[in-house]
Amino acid sequence: MVKQQYSIGNDTILKIVRKIFPDNTDEKIQIFDDGWDYVAIVVNNETAFRFPRRENCAKTLPIEVNFLEQFASQSPVNVPKLIYKKDKETGISFVAYEFIPGVQFTKSISNNFSKEELLTIAQQLGSFLTTVHSFPIEKAKQLGIQQINSFDSWQKRLTKIKKEVFPHIDENKQQWIITLFKNFLKTIAKVPIKSVLTHSDIMPEHIIVDPEVHTLSGIIDFGDILIADPAYDFTFLARYGQDFLNEAYKNYRLPRDEAFEIRRQFYEDRLVVTNLEHSLELRDKGRIATHKQQLFDYVATHPLTKRPISR
Repeated sequence: MVKQQYSIGNDTILKIVRKIFPDNTDEKIQIFDDGWDYVAIVVNNETAFRFPRRENCAKTLPIEVNFLEQFASQSPVNVPKLIYKKDKETGISFVAYEFIPGVQFTKSISNNFSKEELLTIAQQLGSFLTTVHSFPIEKAKQLGIQQINSFDSWQKRLTKIKKEVFPHIDENKQQWIITLFKNFLKTIAKVPIKSVLTHSDIMPEHIIVDPEVHTLSGIIDFGDILIADPAYDFTFLARYGQDFLNEAYKNYRLPRDEAFEIRRQFYEDRLVVTNLEHSLELRDKGRIATHKQQLFDYVATHPLTKRPISR
């Protein structure tokens, strides 16, 4: 089943932006449309917009705006100060905020940073995640932020992946995915998760750095905030090296249970599966081919490939 998409394209989005900034030429408008949930527009490197791709994303925009109103003053890292907007002509809702200068903290960009510079960013991320995860859960619920049951959520996700992804991959990949998920579900059944408020999308595209002075500029896109597993927010950090992850952990001032790193590793491992899942939902042939190859390469070298399925 294809995800429900807004019946608008980039042309409609640009028309809305041009109404707000009629004197700007196309050269001053940048479009970032490779995200699953939003299209981002930056005008003149000063003002940024986020337009939801789907109805459910549009509905959560006011929750994100209200959360950041309360959280921004507490955050040790620069975060967007969102303004909720709705286009009168089309009824399309979106948010605007002052552009945070910098670039996405991709692995290739991080290779230009010294070890000391990387560890400084890791320290800041550890402190940032401490603050996010310390946000009162009751207050979060009052804002409309949802709490998920991790066991039920990932069990249902495996069922969905079997239905939608398995027809497109061979038995070897299917067995690897089954083993990965079953081992994880056994872990969280044995060691219950203490849920906290999570950003839920700490990925390179949402970590903004200054490529010249090699500092952290800010964290963006709180559209996926949930009450969930704190380990999820560390999913991608090992990609910058084990020292980077360890430094983030050292500066994370909340307790980590005995299965914290096991869960984080699962969340990192399953990315190659869920990326393919999303590509299939969007019916994007280019992404499907790329993510199939990524899954093939990842499984080929993963330790679970040589282990029997845990039953």
